[in-house]
Amino acid sequence: METHETLRAAGWQPEDWADYAGLVGPFWWRQEGRYRAYGILCEGKHRNERGTIHGGLIATLADHGVGLIVWDSVDRRPCATIQMNLQFLGACRTGDFVVARGEILRSGRSVIYARGILSVGDKPVAAVDGVWKLLEG
Repeated sequence: METHETLRAAGWQPEDWADYAGLVGPFWWRQEGRYRAYGILCEGKHRNERGTIHGGLIATLADHGVGLIVWDSVDRRPCATIQMNLQFLGACRTGDFVVARGEILRSGRSVIYARGILSVGDKPVAAVDGVWKLLEG
């Protein structure tokens, strides 16, 4: 079972967010090749009534993690998710460290297409693809 100490020892760094992501996090990140990977350590507060991790947390990690990969790819210019498709592939439990890894498929002048896989260890638990819009400002 992962802990904050084992995550830090493996090169993961926590992120502190003051917004919605801060309510469900902390989220963790580390550089893995060209893109960063983003993860969350599942806690009791993330469970649903069946005792598994709520799908909403997985959706949040998918949007947050792949969205940050998009954000990094455009030099951290403002962007927003305009479409996201998510397929649940497996259940997560308290103590699991779920990691989102993604890639940019195509970048246009105003939209970016990306996809990712969320996994616990080597077990995929969700797949995501979507479109992000570059915003002015």
